[in-house]
Amino acid sequence: MASYSGEQQVKTVINTDDIKDIVAILNNKFNENYSLVSFDEQNQFEFLELLNKIFTHLDSRWTIDVKVDNQETIIYKITEYLRILNYPGQFDDKWSQSVLIADKKVIYPIFHYLLTRYPDLEKRAYLAKYLVPVFVPDEFQMDNDIKTCVDQIKDLQAQFQVHHQSLEQVQSQSMNPDELKKDITQFEQEREQLLNKISNFKSKVSSKPNFNELLEVTNMLRREQEEEARLQDKLRQQRMQLDQTDQILLQAQQRLIDAQKSLAPDNSPEQMLMALRNEVKRNREISKDRLGFDLKERRKKLEQIERLLAEPPITLNELNNLENTLMALRRAVNQMEDKLKREAKPEDDKLTIYKQQAQLVAKKKERAVDDIKKVEEEQQLIEKEVFKKEEQIAKERGPNYKTKGEFKEYANQLKDKKFQYQKLKDELKGLQAERAILERTEAILRKQKNELLKQQQELEKTHGVVGYSKKKEGLEKLSEENQQANLKKGQTLEEISKIVNEIQAQIQLKRPLIQEQLAEIKTVRQQYSELEQEHKQKKQEFDRIMLGVESDQSSLVNEVKKLREEVYGLDRKIRLNKYNSEILEIKIQRLNDEGEYSKGSKQLSSQSKSNAEMLQQRILKLEENIKNLKQQREQVKENYEPSLRQMNYFSDLKKILNVKFQQLSNEQGQKQQMKAGANRLVIG
Repeated sequence: MASYSGEQQVKTVINTDDIKDIVAILNNKFNENYSLVSFDEQNQFEFLELLNKIFTHLDSRWTIDVKVDNQETIIYKITEYLRILNYPGQFDDKWSQSVLIADKKVIYPIFHYLLTRYPDLEKRAYLAKYLVPVFVPDEFQMDNDIKTCVDQIKDLQAQFQVHHQSLEQVQSQSMNPDELKKDITQFEQEREQLLNKISNFKSKVSSKPNFNELLEVTNMLRREQEEEARLQDKLRQQRMQLDQTDQILLQAQQRLIDAQKSLAPDNSPEQMLMALRNEVKRNREISKDRLGFDLKERRKKLEQIERLLAEPPITLNELNNLENTLMALRRAVNQMEDKLKREAKPEDDKLTIYKQQAQLVAKKKERAVDDIKKVEEEQQLIEKEVFKKEEQIAKERGPNYKTKGEFKEYANQLKDKKFQYQKLKDELKGLQAERAILERTEAILRKQKNELLKQQQELEKTHGVVGYSKKKEGLEKLSEENQQANLKKGQTLEEISKIVNEIQAQIQLKRPLIQEQLAEIKTVRQQYSELEQEHKQKKQEFDRIMLGVESDQSSLVNEVKKLREEVYGLDRKIRLNKYNSEILEIKIQRLNDEGEYSKGSKQLSSQSKSNAEMLQQRILKLEENIKNLKQQREQVKENYEPSLRQMNYFSDLKKILNVKFQQLSNEQGQKQQMKAGANRLVIG
């Protein structure tokens, strides 16, 4: 049950969509004919009967009768089973009462939880038969036999859990038999079709002469084409290797030239340092590329290893079988190689040229690698020397010191910038002058345009043609737009004609290929028809065998079910007999102890010799307590009425005293007011 533990969210408020889901599942799975109205109109007993039906579908051991059983037993069993099914509810008295009443606010969420999670809960109910912990009272936990039984049960539960998890893994990895059957039927149909086509093709071709010779020639041509493709792939790979080696060699030569330049006597230490820094940058970029490539390859290897680890472990028998097959294959390969060496002729071998080229390339590669290693070692030595010299320069001259060459470069840069500045300044002056001229000409032309427009408007008014110029301009714009549209149309038509020509050329090129493929398809169809006929015959035989197997299987399954039910019934009887025998043994042990206590050989405690004496003492104490309580009750009855009267008297006296106190307080207040008024009169 550990694998299915955990809090699950449950809907406390059920809407109409959820009720629709409940009704749909009940009608489909439980063969009910509910509608939303009929389901909502169910009474208390009908809801409880429906809940009972769902529980019996989940677990066949569920036994409860809503009409006969007591309410306490019903609610106890329902709460316990819901706890097993991990229903997240508050199992208090209010909740249990609302379940018994079949309150819709409580019963609808239970239905929704059970029906929407039905497959998972069915699995959980099955596991609960074997994984629910056995409750043992505290009185029997001290017994060693019971302890051993409990430990055995826990061990068996752990074993069952492990086996169940392994079974789930196997089921998840294996394919569904129904899907496999569908695939088999589909392949059989395809096979029958192919056989029919092949038979038809054979019947057509058998009458034609020289067909076998043509078939042999086509087979030879196909083999030659495959060999040619393989050779081209090998040649491409060798060329790639050669290009890589050439690149490495060029890089090594460039490094060697750079190293020779840096070691020349004319070079200053600053130039050598710059060259080394550039080389270090290059090397870093190359190393990053290589590291990225290596990382990708290692990640791929790691993914492959993880996939291998995720696969189920191989047993020793499988490993031995694989080793034996590997040894046999190696022997066969060695024998074939020996045969090839014996039968091979160096004159007929077509790959000798490529082998020689590959050997030459490999030698060149080895030389280039050696040269690269030497250059790298020299580079490391030079880097160390440069680093030492940089430290010496930094100590002697300081970090901000500049050499003569640097100052010269700085002065040349300043001269270039000054020259560029003067040049740009002259250009700016010329542009500003041109701008002023253009602005003046623009203003003059605008004035002339306005005058011409006025004259044109006056002429239009005199001749009675107002707005002629605007319409003319609009027509000119439309004509220009029309010309542009015609140009675009012409371009698109040319493009379309080019595309059509290309398509026609491709069709003409691919026609012979399509004809060859059609000829091959015809041959394949004939083969397919032949295979299809064979497949139909074998399928009929297979169906006959499967019918017999399925009938035997169904009879065996029924027998196994009956035997399992018998085993379960016997197990229950054995457990009940075992528990009853243990209870009887405990009772017998108590009776024997009581007999020894009565004889005087043993004593229960210092206060009582036996259980009978202990119970007698308790009875006497209880009787004394009852007598005392009866006396107290009689005293209370006798004193009740006088004490009640006395309480009434005291309450009346309290009221009188309160009235007197209020009167006195009022009189004192009046006296103080009178005194205050007399004092005011004297002062006035």
